[in-house]
Amino acid sequence: MAAFQNMFSPGSIAGLELRNRIVMAPMQCFTYGPQGVPDQITIDYFVARARGGAGLIICPGAKPSLESHAPGTPALYSDEVIPAFRQLTEAVHKHGAKVAQQINHTGKALTYNEGQGEQSDTLGPSATRYVKTGVILREASLEDIERITEQIAQAARRARDAGFDMVELHAAHGYLLSSFLSSFSNRRRDRYGGSPENRARFLCEIIERIHQKVGPEYPVGVRISGSDYLPGGTTIEDTLIQAPLLVSAGASVLHISAGAHENTEVQFLSYLWPDGYITELAAQVRQVVDIPVITVGKLGNPQVAEQVLAEGRADFVALGRQFLADPEWPNKVAAGQLEDIAYCICCNNCWNRVFSKSRYSGRLYCTVNPAVHREGSFALSPASQIRRVAVVGGGLAGMELARVAAGRGHQVTLYEKQDKLGGQWNVACLQEGKQKYLSLLIRLRRQVADAGVEVCLSTEATHELLVKASPDVVVLATGARPALLPVPGMDLPSVVQGVDVIQGKVSVSDPVVVVGGRAIGMEVALELAQDGHKVSIATAARLGHNGTPLEENIYRTLRNRLIALGVQVYPSHPLMEVNPEGVFLDDGGNLLFLPATTVVMAVGSRPVDGLCEELASMGVELHVIGDASQPRDALEAMHEAAELGRRL
Repeated sequence: MAAFQNMFSPGSIAGLELRNRIVMAPMQCFTYGPQGVPDQITIDYFVARARGGAGLIICPGAKPSLESHAPGTPALYSDEVIPAFRQLTEAVHKHGAKVAQQINHTGKALTYNEGQGEQSDTLGPSATRYVKTGVILREASLEDIERITEQIAQAARRARDAGFDMVELHAAHGYLLSSFLSSFSNRRRDRYGGSPENRARFLCEIIERIHQKVGPEYPVGVRISGSDYLPGGTTIEDTLIQAPLLVSAGASVLHISAGAHENTEVQFLSYLWPDGYITELAAQVRQVVDIPVITVGKLGNPQVAEQVLAEGRADFVALGRQFLADPEWPNKVAAGQLEDIAYCICCNNCWNRVFSKSRYSGRLYCTVNPAVHREGSFALSPASQIRRVAVVGGGLAGMELARVAAGRGHQVTLYEKQDKLGGQWNVACLQEGKQKYLSLLIRLRRQVADAGVEVCLSTEATHELLVKASPDVVVLATGARPALLPVPGMDLPSVVQGVDVIQGKVSVSDPVVVVGGRAIGMEVALELAQDGHKVSIATAARLGHNGTPLEENIYRTLRNRLIALGVQVYPSHPLMEVNPEGVFLDDGGNLLFLPATTVVMAVGSRPVDGLCEELASMGVELHVIGDASQPRDALEAMHEAAELGRRL
């Protein structure tokens, strides 16, 4: 702990004593019941983070009114919900953490409220168009402002009565309160618009009203965007004017984030952004206020989090996705067990899965932690019958399956034809910004060894080998191989695979055409362009939308950087042919020729499943998981393996 003395020193917010400076940031988890109350799954989720050592847990934004409520989110618009929330606070308190309830009127982000069967009120400070839906917002009247002020204050009173130690107002990211703060969305000409001071008036009045309900000593935090990073939006200069006003109104702590709905890539910082990217905003705010400041944003590296505190950039560090990846992060850091941490790799699958159409959708999921929202039911239990399990393929799915099955007592042998474990994840770790991906690989390799798995490297698991080994169960986790397209010219020497470019196995000469517009295609194109190559991208669909759409925030970051580097993009231009001079694309029924010395293929993968038919005759229990079943994302591979390992 000596190496992290700032992080583990006690902290205080308006007299609320915290055991350390580590805050779990609020993240909607979409597990709350129809009436917006926490169920046992939700309680178990927060208890795991309290047990893991968080000093303060901020629960996701509760809606203060029926018309602002969305399915799966918490709601505090009735006294009837207080007992259910009290169960949550009491459970968290048993493990030494303090717990706050964020309150958020969603404003323009509301769409059709399926939970209530009526059109939600898409409200804003001005009648502007919401870019994500095209809806013209209803401008809030003075009566609306008074009504919402009272609703939020009553919600805060209910939170206090339910045992929450603090409330936090969500005034960041383009929701209703944030929209009033920002000139991007606030075009009002009355006392609630115009100057930075006027734009802060609504929020200040809410803070004052809350204290009228709960008393002057009860802590009231405010989360704001230090900068919208939008043309015409809130700047850090605006925030430095508004922050002291919030303090004067009674704010107890300021939680400094960044961004708005129009640029969520600076909220959900992916692997493409540096650690601690927005901490400078908190550092500047801290210079103009005399209350504690919380910073947030890619702080899962313990050394980075400690440095932020040591340099006085903030008083507390908030971690969101890192608490999904490993609820025990604080305890492990305190014990110096950094190598045991399941680090967030900033892949953004967690948020992306909320809105995806896959099996793993509708709530938060985590690539590196399949136990999220299964904290009460996912512990390893001894197998009822010990079996001999052969796992073929040492990628993520194979390693996770092997270590889980062995952890339950099975006798597991893992066969990998390469000389090291990791499969295609070894390639991913070589890409720009994906150094964190290596942490998952290192951890899984160690867990496989610790579980007693017999690992056979440089060993191809043939039919003959498996017959001789005579296992009770065979699990194929043989992964996938890069695909080609059924067009002329695929056998030309100018055609190379994106994965080979990443590994430096092939040379690249200009001009370059990258075929494929999802993650690998965009990432390879970006790296080549950054190295000075003349690059174009041709994709059969919209950029980032071939097959399953690329996660929105990663897509926008990659797209913006490609555009800035002058990469030419040809969306909806399927490849028709490759010849020695270049490529022919389908240009709406006509042929478009692009000169190319190197053609980089990044069009997905095909399962490596040749053993399936051979093993069917063995009469052995056979399972196929991960990309060997169907090429998808690492999240599916990890979750399928974790689930199967618990069923064997």
